Amino acid sequence: MKKFLSLVLAAVLSLSLAGCGNVLVDLDTPKSEELSAQYDFYPDSMNTIRADMGITPEQADEVFIALAACGLDGKISTISESDGSYKVRWGTNSLYVTMNDDGTVAEIGDGKDVLYPEYKQYNFLLDCKVKTEDVKSGSGDVIGQRAYISILKSELVDLTAENFAEFAETVVKDSGYNWFTIKCDDGTGIVFPGSMYYVGDYGKLDDDGAILESYGTITLDESGSYTYEQAD
Repeated sequence: MKKFLSLVLAAVLSLSLAGCGNVLVDLDTPKSEELSAQYDFYPDSMNTIRADMGITPEQADEVFIALAACGLDGKISTISESDGSYKVRWGTNSLYVTMNDDGTVAEIGDGKDVLYPEYKQYNFLLDCKVKTEDVKSGSGDVIGQRAYISILKSELVDLTAENFAEFAETVVKDSGYNWFTIKCDDGTGIVFPGSMYYVGDYGKLDDDGAILESYGTITLDESGSYTYEQAD
């Protein structure tokens, strides 16, 4: 009878630990010794990854390595799942992990930018509200419209070529405005004349968001890349 009760208590304890995400995991993996020596928070973090993501110890190692490459530098406190994405928290930090069906890491991001398997900047330009103004002739007749978005100069400096191309080819292209301006807070900006997505003039802007003084031109070349040529 005592033996039976001991088995029952052991089973209950095991289920209790599983429900708390504290399932004991075999840390004897091909990479565990090296990772334990390199990261003091590896054993506890790997245990949490394995339990909460329902993957093998070897797969948990690969998730841990990918997270460490993306900035994980402390013991993982919680992992929660929503719509196929796992939110990994440690301290005041968090990363989002999506997995492939075979248990490998598909993608890691910080909520906006993709950090793994390769960096991809979130395209904030696509979130900018497009504002419009009438374009009038000298006699005051409305002859069209211009459009613009407003951003910080620091944001323009950090903008990737890929995000610039995506904005030009999805927002500016076929928009039909007399000109389309990316307007910076320092009075400079990029103007697409005639909403031509394949050419943008960069320089000082006038009050109507047109180029007052050109500093250079961004053009789409035959290879499909945008290149900048400084004005003489």
